Amino acid sequence: MKYSSVICFAGGDWWYHNPHSYNHLMKEFAKEKRVLYVNSLPIGSFVKEKSSRRILNKINSIIRFFKKIEKNFYVFTPLFIPMKESKFLLKINAVLLKIQIKFLIKILGMNDPLLWIVNPNGYIFLGKSGKMKLVYQIVDKVSAYKYAGAMVKDFDLELCKNANMIFTPGKILYDKKKKDYPHKVFRIKHGVDIDYFTKKVERLPYDFPDNSKKTFTYWGSIDYKKIDYDLLKYLAENAVNFNILLIGRVFDFRKKDFEEYKNIYFLGEKKYKELSDYAFFSDGFLIPWNKNDEMNRNASPIKLREYLSTGKPVITTYIPEFEEFKDLIMISKDNKEFLENMKISLSDETEEKSIMRKESVKSNSWRSIYENVCKTISDFSDIY
Repeated sequence: MKYSSVICFAGGDWWYHNPHSYNHLMKEFAKEKRVLYVNSLPIGSFVKEKSSRRILNKINSIIRFFKKIEKNFYVFTPLFIPMKESKFLLKINAVLLKIQIKFLIKILGMNDPLLWIVNPNGYIFLGKSGKMKLVYQIVDKVSAYKYAGAMVKDFDLELCKNANMIFTPGKILYDKKKKDYPHKVFRIKHGVDIDYFTKKVERLPYDFPDNSKKTFTYWGSIDYKKIDYDLLKYLAENAVNFNILLIGRVFDFRKKDFEEYKNIYFLGEKKYKELSDYAFFSDGFLIPWNKNDEMNRNASPIKLREYLSTGKPVITTYIPEFEEFKDLIMISKDNKEFLENMKISLSDETEEKSIMRKESVKSNSWRSIYENVCKTISDFSDIY
């Protein structure tokens, strides 16, 4: 496929979500082509989740409307009516979206654009825009998402059918999609900003525990589906000789149940630029995910490669995706083994193990991932 610019319907909001794979890829695209980054559209989850902070964040995003971030890179928050399953509002929003995007395509001179859709809601624009070159990047199993209604699941299905190419980072999702669409599904793994996560930091973050205990850190979503509540409760009661830091927004999780424990720290949301500070002072990392949750079992978290880039130990629950990393991380079958692995990881740590973890992701810079994406698109175009 030949294209001179890229329009990305992102899965998150540029202004208040920490960067995902598509953020990094779009910044790489912008070094060579004009990029229009369209912030996530409020369908389903935005309506269902009644959070004043999220609503305020979205309002601030709408106020910014259309901004140039750097050369060739533009961020746009469309005027869009929040909706769930309304076909009437869907028609109105489809027209609104088409008018706004087509106008920006014209003023930005985005001739022959490639449509890169991460959020299935981007199908609303595609459905009203005729035939366009389309890449569908699937980062999660849409049907397993708690707030994905029938409409969003239909968008996901239509995108799979209509996309020229489908990219997904995880082996589990890749294997499933490859069976249904064998000629157009490709696995593009996540990258990592190695220099950022290995930089030296002089000052301890203000809320980092200043005691003699070894510290394990997790960053990401903290909710009842993502985090294994029973495991965390077990660690609160039994891992008293460790500090356990949880960085991220807490949603649908009984945080109050942990207030009495002195070894569990909920540090709240942090900006991406702050994570390297916590990584530097941590002794190891945790992924205490609920292994029974369908979203988790189909996930390929960027954080795993970020953790590995530091060279420090990583302790996880069993998620199928982690099998590829079994020689680099410590996968735990139950709560007791999880705690034992935390203890063993530090007592049995060697320089050789640290180097092996770093080397495993050394070639996975976002630039190299981007070059792989471009080559895959080019090779596909030559064949089909």
